[in-house]
Amino acid sequence: MPKSVRAENISRILKRIMKSPVSRVELAEELGLTKTTVGEIVKIFLEKKIIVEEKDSPKGVGRPTKSLKISSNCAHVLGIEVTRDEIAACLIDASMNILAHEAHPLPSQSDREETLNVMYRIIDRAKDMMEKLGSKLSALTVAAPGPIDTERGIIIDPRNFPLSQIPLANLLKEKYGIEVWVENDADMGAVGEKWYTKRDDSFAWILTGKGIGAGIIIDGELYRGENGYAGEIGYTRVFNGNEYVFLEDICNENIVLEYIRSMGFSSLTEARDSGDIRVRKYFDDIARYFSVGLLDLIHLFGISKIVIGGFFKELGENFLEKIKIEVETHLLYKHSVDISFSKVQEPVIAFGAAVHALENYLERVTTS
Repeated sequence: MPKSVRAENISRILKRIMKSPVSRVELAEELGLTKTTVGEIVKIFLEKKIIVEEKDSPKGVGRPTKSLKISSNCAHVLGIEVTRDEIAACLIDASMNILAHEAHPLPSQSDREETLNVMYRIIDRAKDMMEKLGSKLSALTVAAPGPIDTERGIIIDPRNFPLSQIPLANLLKEKYGIEVWVENDADMGAVGEKWYTKRDDSFAWILTGKGIGAGIIIDGELYRGENGYAGEIGYTRVFNGNEYVFLEDICNENIVLEYIRSMGFSSLTEARDSGDIRVRKYFDDIARYFSVGLLDLIHLFGISKIVIGGFFKELGENFLEKIKIEVETHLLYKHSVDISFSKVQEPVIAFGAAVHALENYLERVTTS
């Protein structure tokens, strides 16, 4: 449902203050809002103790200005990333400081009950940590492979995934009494990249692992598409020499590692550093297939910045250069394209999920 003008203004002002301290005058100028509108919304933020106001040191003649900043202790939120192999979590305060993060492997072929129990233990530890600090856990977001029904908080049906088709958001909300959202993992990776690196442009963040997907940021905002699954480049159809298959069926982590082992290598690192011409040719093939999905993103969304996260980072700089060559060779017309590996070392998807929970929680508090 589209936001009202007032709700949209609240969201824009909140996100701008989350980005960095800013004065009322700067808010009005940057966002194109009247001083009255800014003043009314800032008053609500102050009354609900979401932000604090601090005097700045004067830069010249005149009275010092006052900057608005998020109150670190107004919320503590948890981001959880669920994969087929592990669950990772990131706990942050309202200033997006990481308070704790952890990852726990899941048993092979883990069922629904086992997966939920690991998740419950992680959430319980976060709640206990907050209680010891005299605070509480405010909200959480679960990031998982898509497709996702974000309205109902349900993971629809990714292949071989134990938490499909259950009302996960409602289940966790009833158990813990907090706000819960369920989101696509690649989307949350893009959100994590955006906020961790403080970028506010348009880019696609690519998740590479057991599956392949993309989170798309347009002018600083997450783009989902009409049906909520924009960026599912893993389902790009490519020709493997015999038939058309999905991109992620020939480029996913399991397939790559299995092929590496078939060549006699015990690890990806050993194969990558071996100098073996077979490995180089295989990586070139993967880069060629992968570039098809990237070209689709570039041509369909007009994006010229691509950030690659996850498993493909381990394939090395030569692999990245091959991707760049393939993309530049087949562009609609020659223009600058920036393709890079993500430099974020923290659990970027879990961090993005936590930031998503923070944004949504603060908006709800403000508009309630």
